[in-house]
Amino acid sequence: MNRIPRTASPAILTLLALCAVALPAAPAAGQALHPRAVIPDPVYDAGGVAKGEKISHDFVIRNDGEAPLEISDVRPACGCTVAEFDKVIAPGETGEVRAVLDTMTFDGPIGKAITVFTNDPVNPKLQLSLKADVRPYLFIQPGYARFVQAQQSEPGEVEQIVFTTTFDDLKITGVESPYPFLDVAYREATEEDEPREYGVGRQWVLTLTLDYTTAPVGTLADYVTLHTNHPNQPIAKLPISGFVRPMIAVTPTAADFGEIEVTEAQNASMLIRSFASEDVAVTSAETDVPGVELAIKAIEEGKRYALQVTLSPEMPKGRFDGTIRIKTDSPKQPLIEVPLRGTAI
Repeated sequence: MNRIPRTASPAILTLLALCAVALPAAPAAGQALHPRAVIPDPVYDAGGVAKGEKISHDFVIRNDGEAPLEISDVRPACGCTVAEFDKVIAPGETGEVRAVLDTMTFDGPIGKAITVFTNDPVNPKLQLSLKADVRPYLFIQPGYARFVQAQQSEPGEVEQIVFTTTFDDLKITGVESPYPFLDVAYREATEEDEPREYGVGRQWVLTLTLDYTTAPVGTLADYVTLHTNHPNQPIAKLPISGFVRPMIAVTPTAADFGEIEVTEAQNASMLIRSFASEDVAVTSAETDVPGVELAIKAIEEGKRYALQVTLSPEMPKGRFDGTIRIKTDSPKQPLIEVPLRGTAI
């Protein structure tokens, strides 16, 4: 009769112990399964790149969990864009996030972060990073053009020198202005106006002229684009900044009384300010609204004036909607019209 041994041999016990270590424990019944996001290489360094070059890289994301990994959003930092990404990654599989960095507006070492949002309960936010050392081949001095004048001023002109340290036969083949009122011309530099100590070969002069007679009031913030024959940097951009002021500004821009009880005189003040290079005197003010009186007082002759608007008790009750006409001694802007409205009760 065969007997069953009461104890196992040491070799069998050792084998069973190894198997227990090697095999993963199965999740308990009812236990939730979770994804696990892992990024083997979260940082990509492109090294030295030419200014204007676009860097593209595919970041690999691995799912080491037991449930599908979902990428809900990818948010790049300024200057970097995400072309595409895999929204769902199965357990044990990998996906990609493709990032693109445009180096046109950067110089020197840069690093741009990208945040990846996932359904991993342990790592809901992952950080990626694109790095590069942006090396310009074209130089523009002083490197920016700023315009701050009032409408109707004389044209504003700014000159720039364009040169390179690596290419003897530099040519500007074309320019693009961001505004119809900003003219950009170019010519080859002469011995008198080129900074020979900085560059080699042919150098160029850019002349930017802003027409303040047609430029609208507002902020200037854009780039002039240069096209060149440089083999390493065919495109360069020159930042444009500044502000076109109104020749004469009235603050507030409207005399709005709202609904107001006029049992006694009601006053409001407005500031008239000239930004013109020459003095501009405010000579008079009138309105088409009955019962409204206007008074002008000089704060700084030729520059700043106070306009007092008075609603008299004798004015008709009800809605009024008219205009204040402010006259000046400037042939460039002899008249400014300001809305006057409200309801007298």
